Formats: sequence, C-alpha cells, structure tokens
Amino acid sequence: ATLYLTGRRAVGSTRRFFCVLLRYKSIRGAGFQAAIPGPTFEALRTSLGVQCELFASPLNAYFPHYCSAFLDTDACFGSVGSFFSAAP
Repeated sequence: ATLYLTGRRAVGSTRRFFCVLLRYKSIRGAGFQAAIPGPTFEALRTSLGVQCELFASPLNAYFPHYCSAFLDTDACFGSVGSFFSAAP
C-alpha cells in the first residue's frame, strides 16, 4: 500500500508505517509531536530558504527531508538521521 504523509507520496509499505507507529508509541511519543503550523514552515521556506526540519518524525514532518530520532525506521519516509549526528 502506498502511504501519503502531509500530501506527498511516501516510499514504504504498511509494514514500514506500522514499525514507525510502534516505535514512537513505545517511547510514549504523543508529547513529542508538537510542531509549528504549516504556514509558518512555508514562510520559513520562502523567506529564508529552509529545506529541512531538525526535530521531526514521519508523523509530523513538513519538508521531504528531516532529522529524526530513529533512522532505521524513519529513513524510508525521508529522515536523514539524528540532528545530533548531522553535518552541515
């Protein structure tokens, strides 16, 4: 099954998405899903050229590429890994 996240096509299967949900549920991730509104992300993109989120997940990412806590489950949905391991 093809999954759609925030209006874009995600590469993955139902099984991969289940793994993401289970991973974030296991750390009680409901409180970790706070994000700024979409129009704010769009303003950052158009005004400052922002193209990547530093703390996101497949459940709340706005941009196609983002840093997340779990590269092993999130990479197929656009994660580039942990912010703390990222290089400019």
